Amino acid sequence: MKTAKKQAIKTGIFLLISLCAVKLSAQQNNLSRDYSSYLPEIRNYYKNQPVAARMEITPAVIKMVRQMLDQPRQTLLTPSVEEINGPNGKIGLRIFRPEKINAVYLDIHGGGNVWGTARFDDSLNDVMARKCNIAIVSVDYHLAPEFPYPAQIIDCNAAAKWLLKNAGTKFGTEKIFIGGGSAGAQNAATTIIYIRDSLKSAHKILGVGLQYGIFDLSKTPSHRQATENAPGLNKYILEQMMKAAYGQFSIAQLQNPLFSSLYADLTNLPPAFFMCGTADPLVDDTNFMEARWRMAGNKTYLALFPEAGHGFNLEPTKIAEVANDLYFDWIKNLIANSK
Repeated sequence: MKTAKKQAIKTGIFLLISLCAVKLSAQQNNLSRDYSSYLPEIRNYYKNQPVAARMEITPAVIKMVRQMLDQPRQTLLTPSVEEINGPNGKIGLRIFRPEKINAVYLDIHGGGNVWGTARFDDSLNDVMARKCNIAIVSVDYHLAPEFPYPAQIIDCNAAAKWLLKNAGTKFGTEKIFIGGGSAGAQNAATTIIYIRDSLKSAHKILGVGLQYGIFDLSKTPSHRQATENAPGLNKYILEQMMKAAYGQFSIAQLQNPLFSSLYADLTNLPPAFFMCGTADPLVDDTNFMEARWRMAGNKTYLALFPEAGHGFNLEPTKIAEVANDLYFDWIKNLIANSK
């Protein structure tokens, strides 16, 4: 009896170790790479940035910031604009078409669900379209507080549904990616879950790009420990944006998997690329979400960049270029290995 019990324990331990090995093998990362040569530039860049104004986010401030962010960007490709019908009204789609199209990328812009537009991502989308040979469809979802959250998720779901239906005829390919940064990553994560559960089409998505997203609206430890000196997104601005977009919800409501995908069932999802700077107050969101995505049996790539702040890959630094190229290589590799 004792021998049988010992054998059962040994078998259980073996299976547990095997399972852990499988889970860990699903993760690729850049953690062994040396980025120290880029640190002087990024330190100098943050040192020379003006101190963010400490202003309450009122309707007037929201309007001002929206106008500042919605400025034309210089691009080599000229984007076109298309509109589709959505539950909240017309949804704008800003489209970049390179000469050769190997896949289509549904881009979801950031801005805390309060500001930002599809045009805000023009510079990065132009480069990504040309370097990866992919069409980019960027969603101009409706913003809070005029359209209370989760209207933004519902708009992104509608755009994903449209793209899944029309990718073949519009772009000549049914290979699709979804991605975004900050609130865009938050909405991209909830959108891929919608695609899996409601459209039964997660298998049609080649990959998901989740850059410095917020995946727990009830706040991860690094979010709670944010400081006023955090580059890119300090404690005060983060608290103000959270209040403007989600202030009407309780902690329990914010942990609804529809809002905070960290709490969702993450099984049977496509490979995901997680990118974040270690100085970002949302770095725990990236680390926790990558771990849960991987432990659910999916493939992941974790890309962390030392001393980089929120939105760092949009800044004019060398480490931003390196980070974006790493992401582009991941996209191109998935395309090359797809059927």
